Amino acid sequence: MTHVSHSLDAEVIVIGAGVIGAACASRLAQAGHEVMLLDAGEVGMGASFGNAGHIATEQLFPLASPEVVRGSWRYLLAADSPLRLRLGYLLPILPWLARFVWAARPRSFARGVAALLALQESARDDLAQLLEDVDAAQLLHLNGHMDVWESESGRNAALALARRLRPYGIESMPVSASALQEATPALSRGVQGGVHYLDSGHVEDPHAVCTALAQDLLKHGGRIQQCRVEQVQAMTSHCATLTLQDGGTLRAQRVLICAGAWSKPLAASLGYHVPLDTERGYHITLAPQPASGSGDRPALNRPVASGERKVIMTPMSMGLRMTGTVEFGGLHLPPDPRRYALLQRHLQALLPGANTDGASTWMGFRPSLPDHLPVLGVAPRHPNVFLAFGHQHLGLTLAGVTARIMTEVVLGRRSPIELAPYSVDRFASW
Repeated sequence: MTHVSHSLDAEVIVIGAGVIGAACASRLAQAGHEVMLLDAGEVGMGASFGNAGHIATEQLFPLASPEVVRGSWRYLLAADSPLRLRLGYLLPILPWLARFVWAARPRSFARGVAALLALQESARDDLAQLLEDVDAAQLLHLNGHMDVWESESGRNAALALARRLRPYGIESMPVSASALQEATPALSRGVQGGVHYLDSGHVEDPHAVCTALAQDLLKHGGRIQQCRVEQVQAMTSHCATLTLQDGGTLRAQRVLICAGAWSKPLAASLGYHVPLDTERGYHITLAPQPASGSGDRPALNRPVASGERKVIMTPMSMGLRMTGTVEFGGLHLPPDPRRYALLQRHLQALLPGANTDGASTWMGFRPSLPDHLPVLGVAPRHPNVFLAFGHQHLGLTLAGVTARIMTEVVLGRRSPIELAPYSVDRFASW
């Protein structure tokens, strides 16, 4: 165990107790270092709480793509659109949208695919190992997921995507409507077929993943403190000072910023201007209920996604969760109840026997950068400050590989992958 000077509060302070921060803190503590994990709220109660639970190893193509740019403008302001911009947030988001279009150029898109592939290649195994090491392997189910369709155009799009992914090692197989109905009788008869992605999976409780990581941190001598960090200062290479909202300060040899959607002002306090914004995610969760006419069988035994509807349904220990759609609206506008109603309509269309009365609802903030790649690595001008944020839809999926990478980097060792594509300085030329 490394001993910490009496003038320091910890050897390493990790800011942000979502799945990325908790995973990094756990791995650093396992490596024998004194770690303090900070968050303004409770562990895992931000975006990590409400995600789809989907281990999305098939997601290699950034949202910033030529296809999305060509197809999104016609419905960006529509209330029931899968990609929606709140009118009250139009002016603040314009610089981000301009950078998004720039990142969608074919050459930039190709670089983004390569960067995501470098992370995804080991993401599944890294997450499985991480959960095994914190005695939470039972939360992870690696039985793939289904991408279903209800129309000929949906079929063509789903099969084209599967073919496009195959050269990258993403294995899948088509499934007929009859086979789907036999395996999942609760699905609508309107579902005409699907693609089974074999190497993806899901967790049965995303919040439980975060709490298991936090418990492992405590088991290895780490500490957790609830406070809001306002500013990071790194005046020397041996000490960084955090200014808290209540006026207090904390000091550490090294600081790792994993604050998700709230990382932007912390990076800015060090002089790094990051075009980070938020994709507001919504979910509805139904209480556990068996499928109609199927005895005690649950409605689903693996996630079912609809590329046409841009939603995914995931069976969880607390019930069936549906998430989907993207909304740009910043951190301060209230949730739009029409988004919950939209999810209910999609769920009832795909699972006609589901009762959505009394479904719980949630809205959270996914940290999103225009090129849809995270920021990973050491802060270029502050060798004792480290950055790991901006994972957008892939925080859970990339938690294990991010924790493995950042543990090596924070401890001064070589990263297992090239980190240049994820550098915070990549935005300087924009």
